[in-house]
Amino acid sequence: MKENSADDFDSLFVKKRYGLKIFLIVFCLAVLSLTGVYAYLSIGAVRDRMQLAKTQAEGSVVDASLIDLMKEKAWVESRLKMAAGDSIGLSIDLEQHTIQMELKGLVVMKSKIQDCSTSGFFKRMDGNVYFTMFGTPMTILRYVSSIEKNPFKVIHAPKTKTAAEIKAEENAPLTASKTPVPKDSLPKENVFWTMKLDRDIDLNIQGIDSLAISQSKYKFGKGIEFKRDLNNIVKSIPRILKLQKPNYTPEILISIPENDAKAILRALPKKPLVTIRI
Repeated sequence: MKENSADDFDSLFVKKRYGLKIFLIVFCLAVLSLTGVYAYLSIGAVRDRMQLAKTQAEGSVVDASLIDLMKEKAWVESRLKMAAGDSIGLSIDLEQHTIQMELKGLVVMKSKIQDCSTSGFFKRMDGNVYFTMFGTPMTILRYVSSIEKNPFKVIHAPKTKTAAEIKAEENAPLTASKTPVPKDSLPKENVFWTMKLDRDIDLNIQGIDSLAISQSKYKFGKGIEFKRDLNNIVKSIPRILKLQKPNYTPEILISIPENDAKAILRALPKKPLVTIRI
């Protein structure tokens, strides 16, 4: 009787392990299938976006040997048109790794781009598509940022002398009885912002003082790249489950010093012009 009980227990344990293996195999196959469908439909979405760009572009086919001259022409003409305006504009040169604010063609502020990446869409553009997209300045439709663009603080002046004295006491220097706030307790900001451009392009700018720190943030899920990729996947899942192509928006990501990222974000007007050379 005891031997039969031991055999039953062993067989139950084997069945559980067998069931777990089947579950893991089915789960892995489901993930692989979903990943394959996502990749296939995403490639189709990129092709559709490129076809739309080619349809919107005008002119004859440009010789591949002239593409560099076409880019230079687009860069110069776009900056000239931006200089004709009365507002501050933003010019981004990914070839020279520089970003600068300009007013009437005069450089107001300039910063070095420490790192940059672009969607594969931009690498497949021909001369006509490139000139149509970058030959004139683009307009920023809206900002999405991790910090306030205009961190203004409203201060109400005291109405009476007594109220002013009370206010002065509150703002008096710390005495021995008051405990100062440690510097390490101040929150560290994760500075990044996205500009939605009028030609269906996302321009992402993140402020970093160390490239190694930026790369480690991606690993720990705190950086803009990780959040961007995760957000794109989550938004695409409902369409993928319906076997529909996900929405595709070409993106540009640049990394500049943190203080420069804050200064540029807060100095730009509401809808400035942007010129880009890739």
